[in-house]
Amino acid sequence: MPLLHPDSALKLVLGEAASAAFGPAQSELLPLSAAFGRVLAEPLVYKVDQPPFDKATMDGFAYAKAAGSEGNPAYRVVGGSGAAGLSVRAKLNPGEAARVMTGAPVPMGSDGVERIEFCELSQDGQTVCFKQAETARNIVRRGANARAGDALLGPCFLEPQDIGILASSGYAEVPAARRPKVGVVSTGDELVAPGAELGPASIYDSNGPALSAQILRAGAEPVNYGIAGDSPEALAAVLEKALDNCDIVLLSGGVSMGNFDYVPSTLEALGVKKIFHKIAFRPGKPCFFGVRRSGSVPRAASGKGAEPAGTAPAANLVFGLPGNPMAAFVLFEFLVRPAVAALMGAEYSPRIFRARLSAPLKQAELERVDVLPLKIVNKDGEFFFEPLPYSGSTMLSVLACTDALARLEIGTGTVPEGSVINARLIRS
Repeated sequence: MPLLHPDSALKLVLGEAASAAFGPAQSELLPLSAAFGRVLAEPLVYKVDQPPFDKATMDGFAYAKAAGSEGNPAYRVVGGSGAAGLSVRAKLNPGEAARVMTGAPVPMGSDGVERIEFCELSQDGQTVCFKQAETARNIVRRGANARAGDALLGPCFLEPQDIGILASSGYAEVPAARRPKVGVVSTGDELVAPGAELGPASIYDSNGPALSAQILRAGAEPVNYGIAGDSPEALAAVLEKALDNCDIVLLSGGVSMGNFDYVPSTLEALGVKKIFHKIAFRPGKPCFFGVRRSGSVPRAASGKGAEPAGTAPAANLVFGLPGNPMAAFVLFEFLVRPAVAALMGAEYSPRIFRARLSAPLKQAELERVDVLPLKIVNKDGEFFFEPLPYSGSTMLSVLACTDALARLEIGTGTVPEGSVINARLIRS
């Protein structure tokens, strides 16, 4: 049987995430100052016209034309200073002008604003002459950018510019989607926590901390359940807690076909329905994805250590990632991060960079989609992708130099030096 294409795998993941997505009832009102990076839970509209008044775009004099005032007209000066935020004369009559500053409202009846450098004020300050005809009106009319009631923002991750836009419309607080809880479980008797003493056959658990950081960057809340030993009993005890408390559960290690790879069978015993197990992806072929719904929870899952009845998520999305660190990292970016966004009602769009290759990029296996690490280098003002030495998914150290990930489709072979390609950024 051919392996599942990763695009088909992502479609299955997003379909399950959409059916389990949080509704508006699960959102919370957040002050605007705390909303950066959160997902807007529902569409919002402009509360006021943008701009809310006819606004000057130059320092100068607002004027109302008088009949026959061609050439270098003179206007009678009325009103006050016209500073932004201060009131000005309510209305200009033909042949009158009023001082205005950039961003200030212009009086009713204004035909335009003559910039200050084109104006000559009389000694008594009662008259202003315009030395040069303006080619622009230098006024933004009320509602020119948006009208009250127009669509403002839909569900999305809120960026700094979005915070400013919301503030300009008068929003002091916004509805934010609940952050998914994502449980992280590392598996393997060989693992020890960073900082502990290494045994002769031990390695430090890097997947737990790395995945927790990726979860934070994705806008979710990590819950680290530590390291589970290589036995069905030890794994089940940890998974029961994670499934009862978390919306998504991530396991790393134990998903292949070895004698101690108990993850798939243990998940099945806990009511997790397998959606797929292997995909045509490198690194990360032995990737498990399954779903547990509240109606499929076996009695054993409500035993000691479980959360109180009624608090478990309605559905769990469960990912079994390979123990190899590079594979776990890449699969999170390609499959898990979009699922986190979908649970919150948003769409994750990776940041793409486009540049030339400084050297050929070679696909290791033609039968799988291949993801390869790249470094971005600047050569005489032009950016290039530099392929990095990469021997396989155990080589976590390559990520220290990686700026972007290239994706080569099945059967690509070699991409020649100088080719322009797109790659997914993984660094800011």
